[in-house]
Amino acid sequence: MQAGAVPQRAAQPAPLLTPTQALLRGFVFDAPAAVPGRAAARAADAAPGAPLLREGFRIGELRLMIPYADGNELTELPQVFLLPRAPAWFPGMSNLHGTLVPVFDLAERFGVARDEKAKAMLLVLGHGDEKAGVIIDGLPQRLRLTQDDRIEDAAVPPSLAACVNHTYWSEGLDWMDLQVGLLLRGLSEALEGAAP
Repeated sequence: MQAGAVPQRAAQPAPLLTPTQALLRGFVFDAPAAVPGRAAARAADAAPGAPLLREGFRIGELRLMIPYADGNELTELPQVFLLPRAPAWFPGMSNLHGTLVPVFDLAERFGVARDEKAKAMLLVLGHGDEKAGVIIDGLPQRLRLTQDDRIEDAAVPPSLAACVNHTYWSEGLDWMDLQVGLLLRGLSEALEGAAP
């Protein structure tokens, strides 16, 4: 190197994206609600003509959707460690990246037949200490809706009524907009009530 020359740094490679970051590029997300369970309506969703971006997934005949911000991880069904005397809809705990996560079988909980043709996957909902995995049928799909797609008189199963915000119509199917915080709280309370 010549005297007085400034050393050149090698170009830094661009940071790698996680699979979730790569799939979600180009989407604008709702800001997380400050209230656990999320508010029933968000300002961004309530704006006339504003798109509702959701992650739709199936559990048997149930078609549920969540804001992308409520999803944490999607993985093939990992090993689940059974707990003694737990109800059938709570298969147990799974070790995900060194953290124990409760796993719920919502098909069993809500009495629906699982789609035997679809591969069982684990969708982790929530964040931090308030997260849990639910077994879903197959891969989730992207949904883009507007308030005009909302169905006012759609039938929601009574077992889900407390945690469904609204129902929407997309591509010939109805989808229930799930409030993840309320669902997880309800599962936790049901589990406490089922303890011997």
